[in-house]
Amino acid sequence: MKSKMNYLLKLSAIVCGVIFLILKYLKGSGSLLDNWELITEAAGYSAIFTLVYEKFIWRIDPLIKIPKLEKEYDGIIKYEFNGSRGTKNVDIEISQTLTTINISIKSNEITSNSITSELIEENNQFVLYYTYITHPKNEFSDINPIQYGTSKLLVDNKDEFHGIYWTTSKTKGDIYFKSK
Repeated sequence: MKSKMNYLLKLSAIVCGVIFLILKYLKGSGSLLDNWELITEAAGYSAIFTLVYEKFIWRIDPLIKIPKLEKEYDGIIKYEFNGSRGTKNVDIEISQTLTTINISIKSNEITSNSITSELIEENNQFVLYYTYITHPKNEFSDINPIQYGTSKLLVDNKDEFHGIYWTTSKTKGDIYFKSK
C-alpha cells in the first residue's frame, strides 16, 4: 500500500507541474499572486486526475503490474470444524481500485465482507491477504454465529486462484476462486 501511495503522490506532483506549466503558457502570469493562482488551479486539476486514475486509469497503465481482480468468481470452500469436514459453493465478488480491494462472499448461510485487505508481492508472487466478518442469515445464526476470519490467497492466475482461511470459531480450510 505504501508503494502505491508513493506512486500516486509522485504521479500527482508530476501532473500538477505539467498542468501548471501549460496554464502558465496559456494564461501567462506576471506576478507572484498570478503564479499562486495558477498553482492552486493546477493542484485542483491534478487532484481530479489522481482520483480518476486511482479508480479507473491504473487498470490500463502498463507500469502497474498488480493483478486486476475486479470481477465475479465462483468459489468452493472446503472447511473443517470440530473434526468434521465439508464443502460449500459460494459466489465471490471482488471490487478493486489501485489502493483498495474489497471481497464479498455469499453462500446459502452467510455473507462475508472484507474489513481490511492488501494485495502484496511475496517471493515474486502476488498474495491477497484479507480479514473479514461474516453475517449469517437468521436461521443459521445459532449454529454459525458472526465471526471474524482471515484468508491468504496465492494469486498466480487472475482468473483462477486459491488459498487458505481460518476464523475466530476455529474453522479452517481451503478456498478456491474461479472466474465466471
